[in-house]
Amino acid sequence: MTDRQLILQLKQRDRNALKAVYIDYKTEFLKFMSRYNADTDILEDIFQDALIVLFENAQAGKLDALKSTLKTYLFGTGKFMLFKHFRDARKEVPTEETYLFDKYEQAVIEDVFEDEGLSNYQAKLVANFKKLGDKCREILELFYIQGMKLDEITLTQGYENKDVTKSQKSRCLKSLKQLIGNSNG
Repeated sequence: MTDRQLILQLKQRDRNALKAVYIDYKTEFLKFMSRYNADTDILEDIFQDALIVLFENAQAGKLDALKSTLKTYLFGTGKFMLFKHFRDARKEVPTEETYLFDKYEQAVIEDVFEDEGLSNYQAKLVANFKKLGDKCREILELFYIQGMKLDEITLTQGYENKDVTKSQKSRCLKSLKQLIGNSNG
């Protein structure tokens, strides 16, 4: 069943569509979100809450022009809820340096490696990502795809210190954004 079909069924309050989303994505959602070191019970609650938001937004017509996949929307909603939970609980939250891409772009980066069909933007991202040097590709993959922290990247890549790693990541990200902005089509 396609995302469009699921959204139409959710809009019609079809509980079977909601059940399909639940079954299809729960395990992968919990695995993906486990990188943020939250208890499984919390992650399960957040998954349930994100599913409710998805269901309600589908019914309200807010997903009619969804530009990402349903999975990306669900995972992005869950991630936002988890970070809100961390803020509310006054736990350590990844800093703003983590989010040089906006939330949609971040979801796209993760989605590029999970989806079979690429959107125009995703195709540009992949094509231009390949144009980056090896070091840049490696640091961006470690940070955005594998979810490594700057300290871990500093150690594994042999950078002088965390600030050097942060600067390198920023330069690489800026280069990627420029390449995407300069690409035609």
